Amino acid sequence: MLQVSRADVVSDPFPHVIKQGILPDALFARLRADFPDETVFAGQKGESGTSGSRTGSGFDIYRGDSSFDALVARSDAWREFAEFLNSEKFADTFRDIFADHLDSIGLKVDIANSHVDPAYAEPRAVMSETATFKDRVDGVANKLLAPLRSPKPTPLFTRLDIHKSMGGYAKVPHCDRPNRLCSLIVYFTDAEAVGLEGGDLSIFKHKQVKPVEDYERHPRPADVDRVATLSPKANLGVFFPCMNNSYHGVSAVTSKGVARDFLYINISGRKSSLW
Repeated sequence: MLQVSRADVVSDPFPHVIKQGILPDALFARLRADFPDETVFAGQKGESGTSGSRTGSGFDIYRGDSSFDALVARSDAWREFAEFLNSEKFADTFRDIFADHLDSIGLKVDIANSHVDPAYAEPRAVMSETATFKDRVDGVANKLLAPLRSPKPTPLFTRLDIHKSMGGYAKVPHCDRPNRLCSLIVYFTDAEAVGLEGGDLSIFKHKQVKPVEDYERHPRPADVDRVATLSPKANLGVFFPCMNNSYHGVSAVTSKGVARDFLYINISGRKSSLW
């Protein structure tokens, strides 16, 4: 269902894919036609507030939300897409696309024998902007103990997060949460066509060369260089492992009343840190 191959992977500064037309045109058109409008996001915000909001505004729809259930019930396209993502097929796609890199990206788990549990939906309550104390402790323990034990499988789950950012959204250079195996961003907005100002995705590279396990997941901005910047375009996708130096960020959305519609999709592990 994803139109990507190993040939699309760029290795530097970390393995990643940037692909215009990452979804088949016909599927993307169907998804776009059924993309929730502002009233749906407002209704979900009325139920869940800003709990776990990736945009900070509460205009986010997650699997497990009533708005998500209603969307996949009324839209064949979203139901088909959601079923693919919440399956072992999506995990196999990640393993295949990044097969040449899986031994060198710093994974501390046996991902080849880890499998998706489609029944699990990560609750909003665990979504926090910064790492919790437990996250930090588990990350340190994982790093210290990994050389003493062989990697073991861990249960996996997926997320399909639907977002409508209406202004103010921004992200400094960072890596995604350490229990994330990979991230896939798909844009539904064409910035130039709608007059969106800001909201560009940048990819960063650390100024120091280190073993992958030694990179800090939240670097100081002064310690990284911007190596690529992408403006949102309809059906543009970015796909990458959430390794310790997969640094990316988003410039602030400054335009008023212009939506930045996008999906944040990931495969994650049922433990605090995979890295």
